[in-house]
Amino acid sequence: MKHLSLILLSAFLALSAQSQQYTIKAALTGFPDGTPFYLKDLDVDAVIDSAFISRNTFKMTGRFDDPPQSLWLYCNYKNSFYYVVLLIGNDKISVKGDLKDFPYDLAVTGSRSQDDVNALRGLTKEGYRQRDRLVTEYFALKGDSAEIKGKAIWKTIHGLDSMNETIRKKFVLDHPGSFLTLQELYFLRRVFGRDSLQHLYASLSPSLQQNKMGTRISNYLKVGDPIKTGEAMEDFEAFDRDGKSHRPSDYKGKYILLDFSATYCGPCIQSLEDMKKLSATYPDKLAIITLSGDAGKKTWLEGLDRDHPDWLSLWDGKGIYSQAMLKYGVSGFPTFCLVGPDGKIVSLWSGYGKEKDGAGSLETAVTKQFNK
Repeated sequence: MKHLSLILLSAFLALSAQSQQYTIKAALTGFPDGTPFYLKDLDVDAVIDSAFISRNTFKMTGRFDDPPQSLWLYCNYKNSFYYVVLLIGNDKISVKGDLKDFPYDLAVTGSRSQDDVNALRGLTKEGYRQRDRLVTEYFALKGDSAEIKGKAIWKTIHGLDSMNETIRKKFVLDHPGSFLTLQELYFLRRVFGRDSLQHLYASLSPSLQQNKMGTRISNYLKVGDPIKTGEAMEDFEAFDRDGKSHRPSDYKGKYILLDFSATYCGPCIQSLEDMKKLSATYPDKLAIITLSGDAGKKTWLEGLDRDHPDWLSLWDGKGIYSQAMLKYGVSGFPTFCLVGPDGKIVSLWSGYGKEKDGAGSLETAVTKQFNK
């Protein structure tokens, strides 16, 4: 009897493990055998699964520790990008359609959260289709009239964006209590405004307030408006690769260059040369502190092993939704903030490029300030 009980328990545990997995079964026409498809986790900006089409089908299986997950299922075929947005948990997902159905007309079933995505997509897809056509038309413009035609195109695009924004806002108000609604509420946070956002957040169930997207909204509400030039530096805590805690305020008295970046951001990688020059040239005058926006620790550590920075590189485990990122207004990488020895913001800007004389824009911006 004891032996039988152990067998039954093992079988139960095996079935439970299977039920806690996602399975994506795709039946897609229009792609030749051997076409690779990838599953990308948008929260950590990393490919988590892949499969090859064989006889118009493929299958992916895995497990999410914190479902539901925002994903892209995509491929590159004949120099074109085909994708569909998924919002799924450990569910059995079916994806059916043809090459021409990407990204708005595929049949995706098997997940309650994906059903919400499908419903919202049905309301917005015509606007997005028009937008896609106009963007393609814009980049094909040539000749003397290109500038005038381009302005007209972007005026229409802004109108479409405003229309879809209104549709999404109404969807949030009409469908309270779902993960997609919570996600859209965060993406539209500036559209709603702080007072409305606070009210809507307070009306959520405790489970939604405490999940990952609810925490992002909470952090946004806590930090207030992004910091501006001339204001006092906002302190934060993050950790080096050995787990030691650091704060920018530990380096007050020097200039501090805060570098908000991500491991696989192209401009961030390009800016490393400037930071290495600045670190070597001004060791007594300047402290460089990088805060990684990588959601995954493994990805951050891969960057450290690749780049070997000789300055402080930190990670707080919260990615682009941390209070520090929100307070410094980080909406893209790299973002830089130069803090004076008095602890006040000297300058704050995003992006990296090369100047006409070949110098890096970061080196130019910092040395210009020192020369003052």
